[in-house]
Amino acid sequence: MPDTELITIGAFARACGLSASALRFYADAGVLAPALVDEVTGYRYYAPDQSASARLLRHLRAMNMPLPAVTALLAEPDPARALSLLDEHLADLDRHQGEIRAAAAAALAALLATHRSASGSGGSARRVPADDRGGARSPFATVRNPDPERGSPGRRDDVWVSGPVLAAAIDQVATATVADAEPAVLDTILFETDGSQLILTATDRYRLATRTVRLTRASAAVWDATVNADDLRATASWLRRRHAVAIRPHRDRVEFRTAATDSLIGDRVEGGEPTTRHAAQSDDTRRYCRRSTHDFPDYRAMLAALAPVRTRVVLSRAALLDAMERADSPTVVLHTTSTGTVSAAAAAGATCEEPEPAAARHLPQATVTGPAMTIYFAVTTLYPAVATAVGPDVMLDLIAPDQPVLIRSADDGDLSTLAMPRKPEPTEETSR
Repeated sequence: MPDTELITIGAFARACGLSASALRFYADAGVLAPALVDEVTGYRYYAPDQSASARLLRHLRAMNMPLPAVTALLAEPDPARALSLLDEHLADLDRHQGEIRAAAAAALAALLATHRSASGSGGSARRVPADDRGGARSPFATVRNPDPERGSPGRRDDVWVSGPVLAAAIDQVATATVADAEPAVLDTILFETDGSQLILTATDRYRLATRTVRLTRASAAVWDATVNADDLRATASWLRRRHAVAIRPHRDRVEFRTAATDSLIGDRVEGGEPTTRHAAQSDDTRRYCRRSTHDFPDYRAMLAALAPVRTRVVLSRAALLDAMERADSPTVVLHTTSTGTVSAAAAAGATCEEPEPAAARHLPQATVTGPAMTIYFAVTTLYPAVATAVGPDVMLDLIAPDQPVLIRSADDGDLSTLAMPRKPEPTEETSR
C-alpha cells in the first residue's frame, strides 16, 4: 500500500471516534495495530480501510466487552462465529443485568422496611452549618481578595471542558498527591494545555498520575499552572454538576466558570483583574483554586529516561483489585510467566519450593508479552493506581523488578500512572 494512502493517528482518531491515546493503547495491546510506524520518528499511521474495525472496536468496548473477547472477535474471519461471540457477550450482559435488578429489588425492600420501622420514632432535621453572616457555609475554598495588579491573561487563555469529566480526572489524579506535604508541590496538580487538550499530572514520589481531558471547544490557549490539590478536591463536587466549564489562569489562582456566564460580565475590572465582588461565595457561576509558587517536577524528562518495556501485561482491573483485597497484606507480589499467566498473592506467603507465591490467585483473561517477572508492590501504592483506572482492563508495562511500572487504562488510554515497586524484605527475597 502506498504511504500516500495512509493517514496520521490524529486524523484516524477523529474519523473513527477514538482518542489518539486509545489507539496507542489498543496498538500496544495487540488489538488494532497501525498500518505503519515510522522507524525514525515513531509516528503511527493508519489505512482508511481500518476505520471499520476501529469503529467496531469502539462499539464493543462501549458494551463493556473484555479486551480478550474484543481481540478474538476482531480476529475472527468467520462472520457467523463473530456473531456468535457477540451473542455470548450479550447473554452475559443480560445475566448481569438480571443480578443487578434482583439486588436493586432487595435493596429497595430493605430500605422500605427500615423506614417503616423508623416511622414511629421522632427525628430532627439535619442542620446546615452557617457562616458568620448567617448563610450556609461554603464547602469549597475561595480566594476572597485577589490582587488587581497581578493581571489576568484574558479570554484568549480560556479552555472549555466537560465539568463531570474534569471532576473525574481530578479524583483520579489526586490519589497521587500528599496532604500537608513537604515539599508543598507534592500536594498540587499540574494543569497544562496546548489548545487541543488539558493534561492533569500529580506525583507523591511513589506514583505519578497523568490524565488527558479533551477540550469541548477549540482554543488557542497554551499555558500551565500548578494548582492546590485541596482546593481542586473541594471544587470537584461543584464541577460534577456543571455541563461545561471554562478554565482561565490568573497570576495567583485558576478560575473555573460555567458556560452560562462570562466571568467579566457584571463585574468592574481593574487592570484586567476582576474585583473582589467577583470572588464572593454567593456567586455560584465560578470557583477559584489557588496556584502554587513551587515549580512542578519535570515529569516528562523522567518518563523519557525510562528504560524500554520488557514485559507487557493486560488483565482484568476487577480481578487485580480483588486479588489485592484478598491478600490481606501490606505487600502484594505479581508474578508473570513466559506461558502467559499472571498471579498475585501476599508477599509473605511465598515459599522456596513453589514456582510462585503460596496462595497465589491466578488472574483470569490475562495476556502477557515478554519474559517472566516477579515484582513487589506496597498495596497503598498499587491499589489506588488500579482502582482509579478507566474501564474493565488495565495494561502494566514492566521494565524490571526495581523500576517504575506504567499502569494504563484500557478504555481511553487517557489515564496513566507510574507506580514505584518496593524492595522485598530479605525473607521475601530468599523465598523466591
